[in-house]
Formats: sequence, structure tokens, C-alpha cells
Amino acid sequence: MARALRWLAPFLLVAGVSAILLTPVCGALHRCGCRSLWAGGESHCNARVAGGEHCPWCEHRALGALAAALIVGGQLGVYWIGRRRFGPAAAAAAALVALAPLGVGVGALLWLPTDYPHFLATGARSSLSLPDGPIRCVGGPPHTH
Repeated sequence: MARALRWLAPFLLVAGVSAILLTPVCGALHRCGCRSLWAGGESHCNARVAGGEHCPWCEHRALGALAAALIVGGQLGVYWIGRRRFGPAAAAAAALVALAPLGVGVGALLWLPTDYPHFLATGARSSLSLPDGPIRCVGGPPHTH
């Protein structure tokens, strides 16, 4: 038990930090207004405004939950691979650094099937001449979750 906790504890710290950072990552990826938890978190998200464009992760909680699971799962993979070769501390650092590329990759993968226009840049969908996906994020009532 103590051995398992010794290798698991650093990753639990990474997962906790990542959970705190996922909301501002959402804001950076989707240009939706999500901020750090101490700056209002999701309260500034465009999903809280009637009509218009609604952030995919906040409009569709399943997409947000899937994004979180894939990102933290990818970080677990980075940690798992690195912990034996480099030790738990270095593996945890690598897993934390992996948040950025995993966030962009997972974010892009889950953005493509939506009709949301922004990803990393305002109007990215039209700039890239990508068609709207079947998952609707434009229009509709505001969300209060």
C-alpha cells in the first residue's frame, strides 16, 4: 500500500493541478471567456449568454467531461511511462507539461464535430474552410450549470 501511494501521490498532485487549470485551458482553446477558478471560472463563459456561440465544453457537459478524461488519461500515460525511467518527480513534471499539447490535441479532436467557430483563434473554422459539425453549439438558451 505504501509503495503504491509513493508512486501514485505525485500523479494525484498533477491531476489536481490539471483539474484546476482545465477551465482556463477551455477559455484559451475556445475563446469563450472561461477563466481561472479564482477569476470567476465558467461564470464568464459565452455559454451563459442567450443565443450566439456557446463553448463546446460548457454547452455539452459530456464533451467537457470527455476532454478532461482524455487529457488527464494522457497525462497518466506520460507519468506511467516516465516514472520507472526517470523517477516519479520527473515523470510528474513531464505529465504536467503534457497538459498543453494534450489540451490542444484533445481540444481539436472534440472541436471538429461541433459547429463552434473558434479554436485557438477567433473564426478558426471559417479561416480553415471547415464545415460545421453535427454537434450544435451556436444559438440556444443560456446555460447556468
